Amino acid sequence: MMNILLVEDHQLTRLGIKMVLGCYQDDFKIIAEADTVQKAKDIVSSSLPIDLILLDIGLPDGTGTEVAQYAKLRRPDIKILVISMEAEAEVILKVLKLGATGFISKYSSPEIMVDAIRSVADGVSYLGRDIAQIINAVKVAKSCEDKVFTGRELDIVRLCAQGYSAKQIATELNISMRTVETHKNNIFKKMGFGSTTELVHYALVNGIVRF
Repeated sequence: MMNILLVEDHQLTRLGIKMVLGCYQDDFKIIAEADTVQKAKDIVSSSLPIDLILLDIGLPDGTGTEVAQYAKLRRPDIKILVISMEAEAEVILKVLKLGATGFISKYSSPEIMVDAIRSVADGVSYLGRDIAQIINAVKVAKSCEDKVFTGRELDIVRLCAQGYSAKQIATELNISMRTVETHKNNIFKKMGFGSTTELVHYALVNGIVRF
């Protein structure tokens, strides 16, 4: 069971998210809600057993980035998944740098939101289009040679090219999502990036991908 803090100022959006997650009662439970930055901070400061924050960016008294920064300082174990209509590169990069593990658009389907929550809960990065696809796009743009990758890394890159998500790659190769993430991190390093954030920054700045 994953305990979730839902930070969203639009009542209808909160209701919609609660209805979707209500179909997964054995997996997720929204234990608190906040519609302002201050309320979110108060809840984070409480003793509630929060595992993950579903976080909107635009809030009446500030921005979700303030909540992300506060949460990571006070309770760094809490995972953060941003759900927002703001998909500009600088917004995505800022929340990633502040410690968010995932980012999806409010235009995403309920299935994508659930997959994103599961991925973030497992410590696997999730973006609007899966990070796996970005690996392949940057690889092509940088003309990386296949010989720099191991056989398993090549399997992952090639599945990326076919549009497989991290979850689908794990199923196809019969490995865990965490193992997929480990291989991705090794791929990042061989491509010259030290983290997911650096890879995404390169891809966005150079117009390789757009969310």
